[in-house]
Amino acid sequence: MKKIIAVAVLSIVIIVGFAIHTRENFDTVIFYSPHADDEVLSMGPSILHYKNKGKKVVVVLLSEGLASAAYPKLNNKLNDSGLPLISKKQFGEARQKEFKLSVETLGVSSSDIYFYNLPDGKFSKDDVSKIMQEMNSKYPNAQHHAMSYRDPHHDHATTGQALQELLEKDKIKNGIFHLPIQEYANIEYDRKQKVPNNEEDSYKDALNAYGIWKPEDGFYSIGHDSVTDYFRMAREEMESRWHK
Repeated sequence: MKKIIAVAVLSIVIIVGFAIHTRENFDTVIFYSPHADDEVLSMGPSILHYKNKGKKVVVVLLSEGLASAAYPKLNNKLNDSGLPLISKKQFGEARQKEFKLSVETLGVSSSDIYFYNLPDGKFSKDDVSKIMQEMNSKYPNAQHHAMSYRDPHHDHATTGQALQELLEKDKIKNGIFHLPIQEYANIEYDRKQKVPNNEEDSYKDALNAYGIWKPEDGFYSIGHDSVTDYFRMAREEMESRWHK
């Protein structure tokens, strides 16, 4: 009887161990950011965590964020400063520039940063799904990170719904859903990931990439001026929260 129990316990240990190993057995981590700044505000600590673990980190920007209310505010600021106004195209390019600098400051190689132009505010699940499957084909042994399907923001939730459906259909094997920094108190989560102790300065620098005001170089402090409170919260929390 004791032998039977011992064999049963050993079997359970092996099964659990295999499940844990399988869950962690990926070499690439892909983060899908609906808009510029989502990646650092809600996913930045996780990006740093996986970089520290030696994983290859890929970050995908899904839109230029052209529907942002920051666009007219920025042109008002430029006008008040006696500076030339910018077009919507220039605004999108400036947002991408902030994003790229922030992600590179987190330690991600420029060759591992991807840009897409989904219609801001009108994401479709099918369009997001196509991008995720494209990335999954390029990086077959990856864990995929999206914003939560419980997120009240349409584009964020659609991104999460696309990943959720791909997981349910077994087209993607491993996925995580991140809470937006502004909803930390409202959405339940399974785990949280603090910024690694040796990376706190890197995280702060990545946040600061969205606060650079150098119009002559195409930097307009769009992220900071648009969602100032979210950046304050990110500096206070210094963590990512996610659920499965």
